[in-house]
Amino acid sequence: MTGWILGIVGVVVVGVLIDVLMPEGESNKYVKGVYALIVVLVIASPVVKFLKSDVDFSKYFDSAFETDSAFVESVNDDRKQADEDKIANTLKLRGYENAQVVIFREASDIYRIDRVNVDITLCAQSKDECGDEIEKIVKNAVDCDEVRIYDNK
Repeated sequence: MTGWILGIVGVVVVGVLIDVLMPEGESNKYVKGVYALIVVLVIASPVVKFLKSDVDFSKYFDSAFETDSAFVESVNDDRKQADEDKIANTLKLRGYENAQVVIFREASDIYRIDRVNVDITLCAQSKDECGDEIEKIVKNAVDCDEVRIYDNK
C-alpha cells in the first residue's frame, strides 16, 4: 500500500517537473497525454494485482451467510405444486379430465425435477392411445427427463 502511494507521489512530482521544464508548443500536448496515461496506469495497478490474485472471500463471509433450509424447502414445495397444477390443467384442456399428476424432485436445495408420474386410470383414454401425447405435454410444461404414465384399467 505504501509503495503504491509513493508511486503516485513520484508520478505527480515528475508531472510537475515535466510541466515546468516543457516549453509551450505542439509537443507539449502529446507529452501531457502520455503522462496522463502513465498516471492512470500507476493508479490502477493495485486493481490489476487484486484481480490476478486468488483472494479467499470465504474467510470473510462464511459466518455471515447461512441458508434458511425451511424457506428454501417452502419455495421448492410451492414451485412443485405450481408445476403439478400447470401439467394437470394442460392435460385437462387436452381432454384428460381426471389425470393425476405427481412430481418427484431431487433432494437438494436446487429445484430439479427427477420424474413426473401421470395416472390416467380415471380418464377415458388408455395409455396405448395417448401415452406419447401425454409425455410430450409434460415435457413441454416442465423440464424433466422421465415421465411415467400409469393406467390401471
